[in-house]
Amino acid sequence: MVLSVEDIASVDAAYWANLRQIKLQKGVFTFDGREYLLEPMQDKFRRKCMMKGTQGGASLIVMLIMLHGMIFKRYPQGVLYLFPTTASVQEYSKSRFSPLIQDNPSAIGRYIEDTNTAGLKKVNGGNLYLRGGNLSEKLDIGYQESTQLKAISVDATVFDEVDLMDSDTIAKAIGRMDASEVKDEIYIGNPGVPRKGIDAFFQESDQRHWWMTCVKCATETCAEKEFFDNPSFIKIRPNGTGYLGCRRCGAQISNQTGIWKPDVPANSNIMHGWRWSQLIIPYSDPAKILQKYRYPPQDNIGDVCRINLGMPYISSEDQLTHMQVLSCCGDYNQEDSSEGPCIMGVDQGDIKHLVIGIKTGRKGGREGKEETFKILRVAHVSRWEEIHDLARRFNVKLAVVDLRPNADAARDFQRDEKYKIHLCEYSESSPVGVMFNDKTGLVKVNRTEIFDASGKLFSENRILIPRKSPEISEFVRQVTDPVCIEERDKKQGGLIRRYRGKDDHYRNAINYFLLAASRITAPMAREWTRPRSRYAKNEYVRC
Repeated sequence: MVLSVEDIASVDAAYWANLRQIKLQKGVFTFDGREYLLEPMQDKFRRKCMMKGTQGGASLIVMLIMLHGMIFKRYPQGVLYLFPTTASVQEYSKSRFSPLIQDNPSAIGRYIEDTNTAGLKKVNGGNLYLRGGNLSEKLDIGYQESTQLKAISVDATVFDEVDLMDSDTIAKAIGRMDASEVKDEIYIGNPGVPRKGIDAFFQESDQRHWWMTCVKCATETCAEKEFFDNPSFIKIRPNGTGYLGCRRCGAQISNQTGIWKPDVPANSNIMHGWRWSQLIIPYSDPAKILQKYRYPPQDNIGDVCRINLGMPYISSEDQLTHMQVLSCCGDYNQEDSSEGPCIMGVDQGDIKHLVIGIKTGRKGGREGKEETFKILRVAHVSRWEEIHDLARRFNVKLAVVDLRPNADAARDFQRDEKYKIHLCEYSESSPVGVMFNDKTGLVKVNRTEIFDASGKLFSENRILIPRKSPEISEFVRQVTDPVCIEERDKKQGGLIRRYRGKDDHYRNAINYFLLAASRITAPMAREWTRPRSRYAKNEYVRC
């Protein structure tokens, strides 16, 4: 059976766009100079992600993929295309989507019905929803719903600039495909910080990179990898412009000779992922990118890495590293009990995470200003009774417990225990400082401030934790999970620092432990000591 060009165009979005000569604002769509876009556009795998520098063409090809899928009934129910904000929806609809329809009346425009708004396009009987990815309606404590995602049923969902979206929004949007047999997911993003947003999806994928073959010596070079290992592979011409050089012979290489190769082929059955940077896009001068990297504008190396190089970046001040926390490990195992007295911090949920320890003194002796601590036990449990038993075994005298999400259960626990407990509620807007209320049993603290304080405990080596074990490894992972980023305050409008984490229960437990310790003005009276044995243990056996 020989397929006609129309048959091929109906199943291949890249072939269709090339065949129909789709007109863009800058000219007719082409892969010349953008050969790296061909594979992502033709790929039919259900879950895909693209981590890239700006101006790389990802949003364009994904929109064409979605329109092609609706025109040729791959997505008969429709598509949900999510942007970070409602304002970005309006901007994209006017500046990109409307011109695409008007300039391509035969290939696209004739499939678009007249009853359209900026956020809804009717394409060949299906609905293309352009929505902002922010949760707007608060329904209950800790639970929000987006009014823009209600009553929507689609076959595919696109998350454009996924780093700027709430994780709850992503989960709810995926739920809009429950009735579909297709369920395509595409994640696009300019990276923010490591292990978050688009980088988290890329790490889950097979991690494909673009390898260019030298026509002189046949050596393959990946610009994104070579840049950080050997930046001098960027060659400078006499006129000051630059080009990419073969990592072996130095001859000029072109992205037109490239091929995608996965770093983690074992993940290809989970997600297909592509990463590219401005180093390989048309009209980009590698010499300028190298200059920015060596001499960052306004000393902002983060923007150079994220925007130009398509790499996530975080400064050491904004996220703890595994090595910083592991360097605080002592030469002792987790304890089973202590005469104390001890202090405790508890982060609650279906699983409760707790930290028990003591204040040991001040760094630099009595005259030092920074307090030091020793952690005796970290644990995760499912029942409040287990926390009660641990508190008794460690002679806990002071504790701070998370108030949410199970406020009633937390208050019951506070009432039933015999030692002093305060229930903590973070505040994003409270002034600097900690406010304990002994009458209500509550403590309020600025969330960013307490995360800063607990981070300094580890970065300044003022806390000692048990030696590495499976539970301590999990503790380290969760303590280093939060990242401090700048966000625009929705109420005030200005930029604020805010910690974001997806699995940071032990970091919260450390925060609560630190709050409890702030109620103690002196080191704990006694550190853990093993009780003296009343009888000698003699394992000597006579022959």
